[in-house]
Amino acid sequence: MFVELLYNDQLRRFHFVRAPVRGMWVRLDRVWSDAIHGRPYPDAAKRLLGEMMATIVLIANNIKHDGGVTLHAVGDGSIKTAFAECQGQDALRGIIRLNEDDPQAIRDDMNFNELIGKSRMALTMQFKTGESYQGLVNTDHETLEQNMEHYFENSEQLSTTFALNTDEEAVTGCFLQRLPSADLASDLVLAHDEAEWLRLVSLFRTIRPGELGSKDAEEMLLDLFPNDSIRLDHPKALRFECSCDRDRCSNALKTISSDELRELADENGGIQVTCEFCGTLYEYQAGDVTAGFSN
Repeated sequence: MFVELLYNDQLRRFHFVRAPVRGMWVRLDRVWSDAIHGRPYPDAAKRLLGEMMATIVLIANNIKHDGGVTLHAVGDGSIKTAFAECQGQDALRGIIRLNEDDPQAIRDDMNFNELIGKSRMALTMQFKTGESYQGLVNTDHETLEQNMEHYFENSEQLSTTFALNTDEEAVTGCFLQRLPSADLASDLVLAHDEAEWLRLVSLFRTIRPGELGSKDAEEMLLDLFPNDSIRLDHPKALRFECSCDRDRCSNALKTISSDELRELADENGGIQVTCEFCGTLYEYQAGDVTAGFSN
């Protein structure tokens, strides 16, 4: 069972031996399927959610971070909210909310910018200490890959290139990132590192989306970089997991006014709350409500 899960949903890190460049490859199968299960998302919305989940797990595993990392886009297009989260580098969840006021039908070929419209997007890192960091991602470009590349180039000063592919069965993502040259590197070394980065990026961008989805990490790297020495780490298993629980649900209800609670209550005075991410149902009896959700 573990081997099957590892094959379907996994992340692999790799490093180029002769160039300060690292990368990661990810494939989401069951994780993506669990995120969209039972939801009437149009195909383009499913694709966007899968791309955001693949992107966020790449980012979460690119930093030394054991908290939560989220990518959250809000816009005025056919999709008003797109949210993906990775907890502890391997637990993923995500959700899409459609804009019911937008009469425009969602076409299968719509790109990120067309789906979200005029929007803002934030990359947030929540640390276990309670501290958090948030960076704003420019959304002027057509695709999610282009927007993320622009973010890393301008906000993190790290040259990065992304590739994403979604088919009927899985979402596949990959990125390359240039690392700083060695301390006190000579001009000759700096020129070499720059040339190597440009060469590797040009090869990386020859991969077609369908080709990315049809190959595993080893096949992709061998085809793209046959003359380069690459160290490929062992696969890391990923899973769908929601961070909801009864305490969080209770705390959320405590922020609602008494009038709103009465509107939510059923004929017996109880309240039912369903998690939008995983579908878990939390039930509160009338006594729980009046007691302030203590039970």
